[in-house]
Amino acid sequence: MRRSLDYLFKLSAALAAIFLVTIALLILAQSLGRVMGIAVHDANEMAGFCLAAGTFLALGPTLRAGTHIRVLIVLSHLKSGPRRIMEGITLAAASFLGGYFAYWMAVLAEESFSYGDTSPGVLAFPLWIPQSAMAFGLIVFSVAMLEALFDILRGRQPGFASLEASELTE
Repeated sequence: MRRSLDYLFKLSAALAAIFLVTIALLILAQSLGRVMGIAVHDANEMAGFCLAAGTFLALGPTLRAGTHIRVLIVLSHLKSGPRRIMEGITLAAASFLGGYFAYWMAVLAEESFSYGDTSPGVLAFPLWIPQSAMAFGLIVFSVAMLEALFDILRGRQPGFASLEASELTE
């Protein structure tokens, strides 16, 4: 199962990287277009869509890698037993909320697809594409939180906890 999750998180991170590279290419095309007198229509709008997709797709891999920003003010003062309980409660709540948002984002993407919603710009880009990427990113994020929750429930330390501890000591 871990191996499948490794592939899922690598896929999500790779897709996020592709969207971020696409932002750079759009900005480069727009800059070069200005110099050459060529208008690159809706580059800003497309870069915004890529930013949303890339951000959401990177949530799961960054949590699992221990690079997701977590506020440890309360947790750092708790002993191992109460800390595990607090981690479990917060991961359960976050998993529920992540799943809730993923569900409704997927519903929004499906409705945009069925209604044929497009962006208001010149290119009329289908909105279901960035919305689907956002929904997939939220699903992967929820899976990452569930994985950490199951680790806590099994008495193991979540993968991100050891990486956070090494960051705190540096």
